Amino acid sequence: MKLLIDQNTFSKPWFETDFSIEILNKLKLNKEKKREIKFFIKNGYVIIKNALSKQEIKNIVKDFDKITSSNKFKKNPKYFHYNNSPRIVEGYRQSKNIKKICFNKKINNFLKIVYNSDPLPISTINFIRGTEQPLHSDYIHFGSIPELYLAGVWFALEKVNNNNGPLNVVPKSHKLEIVDFTDLNLSVPQTTKDLKKNYTIYEDYLKKLIKVKKLKVKKLTIEKGDAIIWAANLMHGGSKIKKNNSTRYSQVVHYHFNNLKKIYNPCFSSRKNGIYATRDINQIKIK
Repeated sequence: MKLLIDQNTFSKPWFETDFSIEILNKLKLNKEKKREIKFFIKNGYVIIKNALSKQEIKNIVKDFDKITSSNKFKKNPKYFHYNNSPRIVEGYRQSKNIKKICFNKKINNFLKIVYNSDPLPISTINFIRGTEQPLHSDYIHFGSIPELYLAGVWFALEKVNNNNGPLNVVPKSHKLEIVDFTDLNLSVPQTTKDLKKNYTIYEDYLKKLIKVKKLKVKKLTIEKGDAIIWAANLMHGGSKIKKNNSTRYSQVVHYHFNNLKKIYNPCFSSRKNGIYATRDINQIKIK
């Protein structure tokens, strides 16, 4: 469903603007969909129930287990790992079922409405266990012009409880100012060592920011097959795993959107100085 507005009317997605509720009220949507979007506007995330069928989950987990057993897979760099469980990236290249998730109708329809543009899947990450990653915003990794045209979707491939490292989110944090390293008086990193050092300072800054802004961290326990959609700047991370070796099979898909002027890497950019490290993305396609 398209809005009766030009994508270029605002410098960010319409749901991020002061006119969001006014626009939402004009959309011809059922009450349940409006309720979901209103929650998303306010909190920066929403849980979509039963996004995946049992068969879809079975197929994905089967493929993922084959990939990890083969030892032929691509991982995130070590400096983005916070425990011994690997974060498998680009699994969609080895599995049609992992790729198929990227085009889930429930998710894509929701994203089309709130971003007023076609979602373009650009990456997948698959997990066996919780990440225990500190709170962060995906917008430190994926930037766009116009700003904030990014969304993350986290699919639960098994039940997520308090023991297996559920996702932490910070409701309303998507409304905070966009931050890159130079906003923290740090230089644009020149090496991976610089990047890790800057990133750790950034993570500590977010902890302090949450306290200053009096925001709350919320732990999300969800059912197998549910999905969590979050806005570009929402703080989120992995909570501690209480039960050793417990699995938490899941998949994340990141989306940019159609007709963007630029896609860049904020880790190597400085918005205030007009420096943008252009990023070439590999759009995931159905075929």
